[in-house]
Amino acid sequence: MINSLNLNYRMQKRFLLSTFLFIFAIVLAYILLNQTVAEQITQKAAEDITKEISEDYIKKLSKEIVDTEVWNRVKDLPIEKYSLIKLLQNIIAIQIIDRSIPNCKQYVLKVKISGMYPVLQTTYGGRPEIKDWIWLNVGEVWRYGATAFDEATRYPNGIFFKSKDKKTILTNKRLEYIIQFNGTMTEVLIEEQIKIFSYSLLLECIARVKAGGELLLKSPGNKMHK
Repeated sequence: MINSLNLNYRMQKRFLLSTFLFIFAIVLAYILLNQTVAEQITQKAAEDITKEISEDYIKKLSKEIVDTEVWNRVKDLPIEKYSLIKLLQNIIAIQIIDRSIPNCKQYVLKVKISGMYPVLQTTYGGRPEIKDWIWLNVGEVWRYGATAFDEATRYPNGIFFKSKDKKTILTNKRLEYIIQFNGTMTEVLIEEQIKIFSYSLLLECIARVKAGGELLLKSPGNKMHK
């Protein structure tokens, strides 16, 4: 009799446990399903709000661009809104500080020998490090820059880049220094920014993507959209 009661108790216990687990599974599935739907709705709403905010913000930033010629150059750039906002913010920041130093240069470093070149990113310490590698052909852009100095002063010994471990060194044997624009420091810094943010629109970048290559939003030698 006792054994029979124990058996019934164990069976009831298993049944209750199985029922509980089954109900728990249904409830969990329901919660996850609704959470997924809620997340999708929230994400869509956030995207709509962000779109409206970004458009209003771009209009606000445009009023702070001192040079109307600069605004006319950047306003219709077919780049993502976030990139355009960042570009406008950078230009405004450049305008705020007095950078009226004359005889400055905006330059480009172009490839002289086809091959693999480093794609740089910024570390927490501000020093550029190699994030990846990309194949570049002769004449393609590796980096844009701006300086108040001549080439020899800006890049002593013709060294354009040296990795922290000194295993990767780019010199004037592989890259060519070409001045693209002359002006005050303010003017060349703005020009540099426009060139960096417009990099993905270059024919060489479009051709690379069409051939199945990677889309880079900035030139490989520029460590970030600064």
